[in-house]
Amino acid sequence: MVTKTKRSNIGNSFCVMMISKMTKFILSFLILISITCLSFALSSEYSISSHGKLDKFSSDEEVFELFQMWKKEHGRDYANSEEENMNAKRKSQTQHRLSLNKFADMSPEEFSKTYLPKIEMQVPSNRDNAKLKDDDDCENLPTSVDWREKGAVTEVRDQGDCQSHWAFSVTGAIEGLNKIVTGNLINLSAQELVDCDPASKGCAGGFYFNAFGYVIENGGIDTEANYPYLAKNGTCKENANKVVSIDNLLVLDGTEEALLCRTSKQPVSVSLDATGLQFYAGGVYGGENCKKESRNANLVGLIVGYDSVNGEDYWIVKNSWGKDWGEKGYLFIKRNVFEDWPFGVCAINAAVGYPVKTVLSSAM
Repeated sequence: MVTKTKRSNIGNSFCVMMISKMTKFILSFLILISITCLSFALSSEYSISSHGKLDKFSSDEEVFELFQMWKKEHGRDYANSEEENMNAKRKSQTQHRLSLNKFADMSPEEFSKTYLPKIEMQVPSNRDNAKLKDDDDCENLPTSVDWREKGAVTEVRDQGDCQSHWAFSVTGAIEGLNKIVTGNLINLSAQELVDCDPASKGCAGGFYFNAFGYVIENGGIDTEANYPYLAKNGTCKENANKVVSIDNLLVLDGTEEALLCRTSKQPVSVSLDATGLQFYAGGVYGGENCKKESRNANLVGLIVGYDSVNGEDYWIVKNSWGKDWGEKGYLFIKRNVFEDWPFGVCAINAAVGYPVKTVLSSAM
C-alpha cells in the first residue's frame, strides 16, 4: 500500500523530472531557432550548421551551459564560441564581422518582413525641380570626413517594429544641414513624417524623396521633443510646429564621384540592399550578399562620412536599428568600387537625395 507521504514524494519527483525535461526542451528549442536562423541567413563561408546539432548535449547542465549565450544581451546571452565560428573565415581584419545580436531569434523571412521591405525608387512628380546632378566644386576633397565629429549628427535611434527607417534618414539629413548652416543641432520628428506624409505608408514603409517633399510643401518640420517618436502609426498633428524648413530636394546622378563630393559637404540620404546585414557587428561590408548589377533596395540610411582603413575605403552609414547593432548603430560599407559595382556596393549610389537651404529657420 502506498502511503500519502510516499505518493507525495513520488509526485514531487515526477514534477521535478518533468520540469527538468521541459526546461531542456525549451532551451534546446530556443537555441535551435537561433542557430537555424543564422544557418539560413549567412553565406556558406559563415555557415555554422556543422556546429548546430543539439543531440550531443545529453544533460540539462550541458544544455543550460550552451543557453548562457542566449541571455546576456537583450535578455539573452550570445556566447563567443558561435561568433568565432561565424567569423572564422574572414579574409582580413577589416572585413565585416557577424554577431549573435538581438535579431538572432528571428528567421530571415521574419526579419525581412519587419525591417527590410522592398523600396520602390522614384522621384515624385511634385518634385520636378529636383536637381539631377551635383555640379559643385569637387576638387581637392579631404581624404576622410566624419560629420559626427563636426557635431552634425544626432544619436542613433531604434525604429522598433515600425518600418520608419526612411523617416529617420530624412530627419537626419535635415538635422545635419541645419547644424551646418545655423550651428544648431536639433532633433527633428520622424514621427511627424510617419503620421503626416501622404505619399508614404507610415510604419508600413515609405520613401525619402516623398518625405523631403512633404517637409518642403508643409513649410517645415517639428522637433522630436514636441512630436515624439512612438514606433507606431499615429494621427497627424495639424498644429505641429514648423521649426526647421528646407528649400528643395536635390538628387545625385548616381556616380560615386558625385556621392563623395556631396558627402564631403553634408550628410546625405541613401538606400541600399541590406539583405545580409541582420547579424552585422562591424568592419567593412563588401556586399557579399548583394548582386553587383542590381538596383534593388530595402533599407534607407544616412551617409555621415567616409574614411579608409588598411587601404579599404568605406562609407559611414547611420542606421535606425539601435546602438546595439553594427558599429554602435552604424554600418561601414565599401566604396571606391565603381569598376565592379556600377551602382555602388549593394546599390548605395543608385538613389541619393539631400536637402538644400540657403538660410534655415531653427529654434533652440
